[in-house]
Amino acid sequence: MIEKLHRYRTLLVLGLVLVAAALVIGMGSGGQRSAGGARAVLGVAGKTYDSRDYQKLAVAPVQLSQMMLRMGDFAMYQFVFELAKGATSQDDMAEKFFVGRVILRNARDEYGIHPGAPEVSDFIREMRAFADTPAREPGVPPAAGAFDEKKYREFIDRTIGRLGLTENDFLDLAADMLALSKLKSVLGSGVVADRDSVATENLLKRQTITADIARFDLTPFEEKIQPSEQEIKDYWGPIKDEFKTEARRKFSYVLVTPVFPVEPAAEDEPKETLAEAAATPEAREAARKKREEEKTLKAAAAADKRREIQMDVDVKVDEFTTTLEDNVTKPGGKTFEEMCQENGWVVKTTDLFTLKDVPAELDLTIRASSQGGKAIDGLFKIHPNGEDEISKYSQPIPVGDGQWLIARLDGEEKVREMTYSEARADARAKLIEIKSTADMKAAAEEAIKQVKEALAAGKSFADAAKEAGTVESKSITDLTSARPADSATEPSNLFQAVSTVDPGTFGDVIMELDRAFIAYVVKREVVKDPNSTTTVDSAVSMANNTQGTLIFDSWLAARVEDAKVDQIYKHQ
Repeated sequence: MIEKLHRYRTLLVLGLVLVAAALVIGMGSGGQRSAGGARAVLGVAGKTYDSRDYQKLAVAPVQLSQMMLRMGDFAMYQFVFELAKGATSQDDMAEKFFVGRVILRNARDEYGIHPGAPEVSDFIREMRAFADTPAREPGVPPAAGAFDEKKYREFIDRTIGRLGLTENDFLDLAADMLALSKLKSVLGSGVVADRDSVATENLLKRQTITADIARFDLTPFEEKIQPSEQEIKDYWGPIKDEFKTEARRKFSYVLVTPVFPVEPAAEDEPKETLAEAAATPEAREAARKKREEEKTLKAAAAADKRREIQMDVDVKVDEFTTTLEDNVTKPGGKTFEEMCQENGWVVKTTDLFTLKDVPAELDLTIRASSQGGKAIDGLFKIHPNGEDEISKYSQPIPVGDGQWLIARLDGEEKVREMTYSEARADARAKLIEIKSTADMKAAAEEAIKQVKEALAAGKSFADAAKEAGTVESKSITDLTSARPADSATEPSNLFQAVSTVDPGTFGDVIMELDRAFIAYVVKREVVKDPNSTTTVDSAVSMANNTQGTLIFDSWLAARVEDAKVDQIYKHQ
């Protein structure tokens, strides 16, 4: 069913792949290189991996998973997400996934998990991305399609080659996906959710609760606190290493912009002439088709011209990148500015700035990334390597409408610990936040006592809450696990906070960043579930899956720590 194919890639496609890899790991052009010119980028569990390994095992698969997600297949993206859990950016996701996949592959040997070729083939046949779309009657939901060999073959021939992958790489990826599922089963064996606990939780979720709530706002408590200078210093002193400046950098850069022909304004549909109006319907239809063909030909010609211009720019950027290192690292070589001038590109230089005050001209979105992202993030990941001049340069970054950004790091102010005068405002604000939050919670706890006494004396909740100093109160009669909270007047976790509170009593104070709530449960009712056995069975299965995932996450975190990951590219 699945045969191995090898596809040749053009120089430009290879260039784009290398650019993508460089963007992800944020490296310059210098540093260690392994045999064949590939750069050593990561060390995992005592083994060193180069940029080609990183591209094939992480960068391309992450991009592929996002492509398949858009095709309606979630399996591969879920696989990437589980191994890269905690990633904060596209860059971080690729690196975490790489480390996780290396550890998974080591575990396959350790636990003897080796999915066979028939199992891998069956797994791929069940992927939604390769299912056909059966014909159906209008209004009838689409049925699950069977494996479409043609769709799969087109995917292998036309899609993965653009990412630098072969069919064999895809089969390996599928095998790793199967291995992850089996490893989770092995790690989670013997851990089973308690059915009674799950049934109880299910009952709690099916409650309808009537409750009264009242709110305190933080602002009045903040306004009352005026810490002295000594209090601020005493607070700042033990934690002063937490107050740091932000890195500031300055760059010289060029933004290579294709000059596309101005697109003509959309033409209005020409009015029908008298001769056309008098013609036969067939003649009129023929004339209309001719006009449409002419428009299509014009659009195709314009698109071809645009592609030609873009290709010329891409080739020029590729040639520039190839010769940049030879020039800036050798005595007598041309400077970055001279090379740009020869190409007719204007070099601009910034002042020092942080990631919070990026100049507008550099606030550019990456166009070749499936998840977007900003070019400036890559520039702040440049890691100069001593006197190695080329390590100060970025790889070309694809931005805008066919543009390329190439930059050189000219100077930086690294992160350092703030002086007291620099940190004073932040320290004062944090001290006020801590004190006012504690005061608000104390006021809420005191209010519970006052309202409880007032209710016993026959007062309404609203009147009692107002006398206790709350800002606002309200009654809720339809509180369920599925009911969305009114964020303006209710805490987001209200249902969870009162789901186990007995009627006629108060729950604990519910704290949020800038407000606190007290909640009084009037009554709780459980809605009967005619399918309770099936519901609990399903909930037990989900709980087991969740526990298995938590066990795997803990196992992976421990293995990552033991692997002592060495980010070689950061200190090259």
